[in-house]
Order: sequence, then structure tokens, then C-alpha cells
Amino acid sequence: MLLYEKSQTAVTELRSKQVFFIGGAAKSGTTWLQLLLNAHPQVSCNGEGHFLDNLKPALNMALEQHSGLIAEKNASLFNEIEGYPRPNGDYLSVILEFCIGLFLAEQSKRKPARAVGEKTPDNSRYFRELSDLFPTAKFIHVIRDGRDCAVSGWFHNLRVLPGATLEQFGTVGAYARAFAQIWATELATAQSFIDRNPDRTRQVRYEDIASDPERVLAGLFAFLGVEASKAVLTDVQGEASFEKFSGGRTCGNENRDSFFRKGVSGDWRNHLGEMDDAAFRRIAGRWMQRFGYS
Repeated sequence: MLLYEKSQTAVTELRSKQVFFIGGAAKSGTTWLQLLLNAHPQVSCNGEGHFLDNLKPALNMALEQHSGLIAEKNASLFNEIEGYPRPNGDYLSVILEFCIGLFLAEQSKRKPARAVGEKTPDNSRYFRELSDLFPTAKFIHVIRDGRDCAVSGWFHNLRVLPGATLEQFGTVGAYARAFAQIWATELATAQSFIDRNPDRTRQVRYEDIASDPERVLAGLFAFLGVEASKAVLTDVQGEASFEKFSGGRTCGNENRDSFFRKGVSGDWRNHLGEMDDAAFRRIAGRWMQRFGYS
């Protein structure tokens, strides 16, 4: 009982803070933004929780299995009495909401945070569902030139799954063409939610974080309701710099064995040919134009 009451109190306290979620296409800079926000003394932002793309299906499967067991017992053993109630559709939402609250409370318990957030790139596909679970939550969508996302994703996959990546795609150009549709679809899904919830959402471009981090971060900190003084902005940029997390390398100094490979914009020009670029534009040109990548 004490553990349950303690957990319930933690989740209730969490809901008194500003909860937020970060999402964006793979390799769009969500990790960098998470590190920048988490460097703020009043913000706790970790990743990746995979609440909607993994935890929810797992919980749903467990409930369905349990419901099947109860139905079988009710039919075979207790057919002459009412039997035991089976979980209904509301159970999943209630359990999922409480689980996410517990995770967020746990990640922030050692920090006096006023804003608590989580970053999973796939969140951008689930903003609406997360909003249903947390009606006062805010959402940050990170956007990056899809061609740079594709090139970064290619080298990331070569590092972690080289055989499967080469077998499936063969070349970085083929990977970029496949990625173009994913990039466009994910932007469209996120934009649909953002258009309906402008006051609860912010969109930031990777390129703007890189070129004018102080302006972007000041806007995001104000959005989250935390301090955005000059001193805080300076400290945050130092604590979450590319050099710090890459082992001392400067942006542009490549290490293909590192998650923080290169840290620059426009690297796609070094790896994609004209035909690859043209194919990407045919597939995702609408979104490239919308966000200034045309």
C-alpha cells in the first residue's frame, strides 16, 4: 500500500509540472535537442521511452491475453454464474497513462524540474494519442533536411546493422529514396496535429538550432515556462555541445564509429548524386519547400 500511495503521489506531482514530448523523423536532431533541454536546471528531458510505439502494444497484448484467459475460465468453469469481469477498452489508456507518469516521475526525481519531458523520434507519429493521455502536455517537433536525415541514418545503420543495411539497400542513394517517403509521411502526420494545436506545439529546425541556438533555446524555454536568462543559455550550450559528447571533436570532424558522427548541415551533398536529389524532391518536394529546403 505504501508503494502504491508513493507512486500515486509521484504521478500526481508530475502532473502539476509542465509535461512535454519531443518527436521528429529519425536522425533529425531530437537527441541533440533533448540534451540541450536537459542541461537546463529546471528541465528534465530524457529519451527514449518508446511509450506509444512499444509500451502500448505490449500492455495491450497482456490485457488481451488476460481477457482471453478470463473468458475461457468463465465459459468452462463458471458458466452457471456471472463469472469474473474482463478488462474493457478504458483499461489500456488508464494503465498506459499511469505507466508513463511513473517513468517521467522516476526520471526527474533527482532534479527540481518545473518541466519534465521525454524524447522518442517516433513521438511525432503519436502526438495526438499522447495529447489524449496528457491534455495539458506540450509538444516539440524537430525538423531537419530530409536528405541530411537520410545520409545520417545510412551511416548510423551501417554502424549498428551493416550486413542487413547493405543487403536491403545497397547504396546510400537507394536508402535516401526509401527514406524520402518516410520523412514526408511523418512530417504530414505531425503537421496535422500541430495545425490543430498551435498553442501547445513548437517546431524547430535542426539548421536553426545549429546557426542560432540562443534564439531557438530562448523560445523553447519560454514555451516550457522556465528561465531563459543569458547565463542559463550560455551554460546550456556548453553542457550539450557537439564537442563535449563527441569526445572533443569539432563539428565537421567525422567519426563514423560514433553516434555523434559529424554534426553539420548539408552533408548530403557529399554523398547523394543529382538523380538521388531529384528523386527525393519528387517524393517529398512539398515538405522540402514548406520548411525551406527547396
